[in-house]
Amino acid sequence: MSIYYLSSDPTLYSSLLIDLLEKTSGRAIISLNCDELVNKGKIDDDILVILDIKKQTDKKYKNYIDTINQNKLKVREILFNITDENIKKNIMKYPNVVGIFYEKDNMDIISYGVKKIIEGEMWLSRKIISELIFTYREKQNAILSTSISLTTRESEILRLLASGASNLDIANSLFVSENTVKTHLYNVFKKLNVKNRLQAMMWAKGYDFEGNNR
Repeated sequence: MSIYYLSSDPTLYSSLLIDLLEKTSGRAIISLNCDELVNKGKIDDDILVILDIKKQTDKKYKNYIDTINQNKLKVREILFNITDENIKKNIMKYPNVVGIFYEKDNMDIISYGVKKIIEGEMWLSRKIISELIFTYREKQNAILSTSISLTTRESEILRLLASGASNLDIANSLFVSENTVKTHLYNVFKKLNVKNRLQAMMWAKGYDFEGNNR
């Protein structure tokens, strides 16, 4: 197992956190960016990625999701600096979360939790599990009311979009023009009531398209 702290701009907080976790876990933790993660992922099938939610922007998030999807990286995520205000927004965005730590958690809790994650357990509070269940039910209800209106081609395009494919990639895969892809995406965005590719990708995560197209 390898543990990486994903950051393009290391801070004092990240340095202190890495130092603490290395001492308590006995594992080396390497700070790197998405491009460097690709190279590591090619030689390591068991990767823990530490993400500081305070440092995540929509652009960084999309870059991260595109990176792991396009390169088929097998990662598990530990999210730090979650707050009551942003937990619902972030909890379903990351595909393989195994641990979540609140901004207010002290170092003893963080050290113990990360140690348990390294040992193969998950670190999610009852409150977080409740939020996961609630959000999942909301998403499933949205799927039931929306997915039936997607055509087979729209579902194919949304599936490819969720995998990180560009418009050109989608066009080549389906043997259509980029303009045709753009038209279908416009219709998909309207039906899903989303504003952009990132929101559509987030919507698509967790939705099994198989057997649900018309």
